[in-house]
Amino acid sequence: MFFAREDSLGLLETQDGLKVTAGSSYERLSHAGIVPGQFLAIASPDWSTNGTQEFVLARFLQVTARRDDHTTTCKLHCRVMGSCRVDQRSGRLSYYAGLPAYGALMLSPSCACYVLSEPILRALLALSDDVGETFELGHVRWGEHTSKPAYPMPVAMSVNEVVGKRTAMFGKTRLGKSNVVKLLMQGVLNATRESGQVGQLVFDVNGEYANDNPQDGNFSIASAYPERVQVYYLSTQPRGNGEFLRYNFYDIPEAALTIFSELLTPSVLDIPEVRNFLMIRFPALSALKGGRTHDSAVAFRKLCLFWTLLQDSGFDPGEAVCAEIATRGLINVGFTQALRMAAWQAIKSKVPPPMPTSFLEMTEEIRVLSAFALKYSNDPNLRVGRTELFDEEDRVVQELLCQTNGVGSYFLRECLQFHSANASDFLHDTLRAIDTGKTVIIDLGAANERIVRYFSRIISTAVFQQQEHKFITNTLAGRFVQIYFEEAHMIFPVEAAGKNTTDIYARFAKEGAKFGIGIVYSTQSPTSVSYSLLTQTENFFIGHLSSDIDVDALASVQNLFAAVKDDILQFRLPGFMRVLSYSRRFVLPIQAKRFDPRERR
Repeated sequence: MFFAREDSLGLLETQDGLKVTAGSSYERLSHAGIVPGQFLAIASPDWSTNGTQEFVLARFLQVTARRDDHTTTCKLHCRVMGSCRVDQRSGRLSYYAGLPAYGALMLSPSCACYVLSEPILRALLALSDDVGETFELGHVRWGEHTSKPAYPMPVAMSVNEVVGKRTAMFGKTRLGKSNVVKLLMQGVLNATRESGQVGQLVFDVNGEYANDNPQDGNFSIASAYPERVQVYYLSTQPRGNGEFLRYNFYDIPEAALTIFSELLTPSVLDIPEVRNFLMIRFPALSALKGGRTHDSAVAFRKLCLFWTLLQDSGFDPGEAVCAEIATRGLINVGFTQALRMAAWQAIKSKVPPPMPTSFLEMTEEIRVLSAFALKYSNDPNLRVGRTELFDEEDRVVQELLCQTNGVGSYFLRECLQFHSANASDFLHDTLRAIDTGKTVIIDLGAANERIVRYFSRIISTAVFQQQEHKFITNTLAGRFVQIYFEEAHMIFPVEAAGKNTTDIYARFAKEGAKFGIGIVYSTQSPTSVSYSLLTQTENFFIGHLSSDIDVDALASVQNLFAAVKDDILQFRLPGFMRVLSYSRRFVLPIQAKRFDPRERR
């Protein structure tokens, strides 16, 4: 028998909905050593039939006591969580939420309150056989003031509970949210070491996952799994096999201005000359390869103007552009010898040098011709037949080169930190790495909120579109992407909720699971993120919160948190989490273990 009368804490006396009280004594409670928050059982011998024991699972709330003469009587106050059925032969336990059908019988004369035995607690915490590979989160901890047990009860989590699901981390800073995130990442990496079925994307706002940390034994997720983790660094020097998070703007003229409009500060974007420049759409490099000779010449002239502006702003050219200039020169692009003679004599007071064949010679030629075109706009050499050599868009760039209105190319220097002549196509490389089961960490340390939002959005959009395409073409093949967002209030702001249902993050929340995309998001307060995301979230890890409003927000989407509101508000211990997971539909208090890079597999 699981529950013997002599082991009871006391008989049940009153019941009010989900709240029950049991009579007890100081001696019994002192011997049991129970603490608020601990799980207890309400059971009766009558509930054991055919090798099956049923009981009501309750959470211990508090004890009230009254002293009468020389006797102290105690009342044990509990709240019903659900009901359980244990197969005494196999030890298998089934849990059912809410008040059981036989709940009205809890006031029967034989119904009493019991401490859960170790076998029953293990059965309660056990996961079903079909959940896949598991990893350890930590051990059960009923309260902040309890000492570490001699034999801690371990708590595991299935990788399948995380992959393709939405997981939230809330709690004040320095209380262990990032440590739990590392445990989740490590669990996925270890579980998929052979299959490679899950790729991970981490937006590392504070550099906690890309950079070694003394508290983790001078390791990080990146250094613990060097062959399976690719890191892109925004501001710091890449380490190991890491790379810079950069563009080569010379190679992407068709997209460069759109990117500039995202990276430039609002005050710069308000300058009229800058606004006019950002409205231009330059041709892609592919426009130089085919088509009519005239169109190719026009495209090349425009690109030469753009490249010169970049060079004036301090952007180093890449090999592709230099090779294009060396191969093509400026022959057959409309720069006649008569035009060159007129321009060089008017601007430089000398005859023109030979036709440029290098990048630097090209930029000098463009500066001279631009100054001439602005100063002598009616010169007949600036026309080819009835067509002007330079159009309105060209003149916008020329005015910036020549600083006609006091605005030069200096404004682009804000984007200089995002440029590298040796930059790879990080979007393409990121998608390929994720698709092969690798973990990609985007180190956005020291970036401001605007830059974090930009890189998070463009990379997230690319991942979503790739997964959506696989879904449409029926090529998902059981492959998942798990995305981690730190400082989630910047990505899923509460004011954006419901305003744009086509926003990429709104689609993550609503459609991500369908496309094999799971997200793990963390921030301090649940009220700072989109309510619609909260309602779609399956897993919650809750540390200490200091506001009633925050806990009430959680309880509004998962009413099980209402029962542990006082614990969340009072207990402030690093690593102490209240966990509500996909497979366990009750809030479980745990002490999270510390991330250990040596546990890699």
